[in-house]
Amino acid sequence: MKFKKIKTIFFDILSFGTPQAKVFNLSSILLILASVPTEYLKYSPVKCVFKHFLLPLIFNGTCPIDGIFANCNCPACGLTRGMSRLLHGDIGGALKFNRLVLIVFFVMLTLIIINIIKSVQFFKKTGKIYEIK
Repeated sequence: MKFKKIKTIFFDILSFGTPQAKVFNLSSILLILASVPTEYLKYSPVKCVFKHFLLPLIFNGTCPIDGIFANCNCPACGLTRGMSRLLHGDIGGALKFNRLVLIVFFVMLTLIIINIIKSVQFFKKTGKIYEIK
């Protein structure tokens, strides 16, 4: 029974299924980006899914030469490194990686605050921190 509860919580966190899971995941992302130096992120083995997989699949292995997807430029490219720079206090450096970084940061903070409020309301209503279904 205990394994089933742990499994349920694990998959709930992966799926962003509850306000508590959303707070945990979004906060974890920000904490990791704040603790890892930006220089280490360029050595990440993960490639941009948009640039390296989706666009070549859609356009039969070649990138379009004009328009929004010219040369397979992903609208999210640089957000991870930009967010890391922002969380290290380098706003100018963050904006050089991707200009959307400030918007994404404030959206993440807003989602964290909204879901903390929902979690507190849930606790006041039920007396439980987390509900296992």
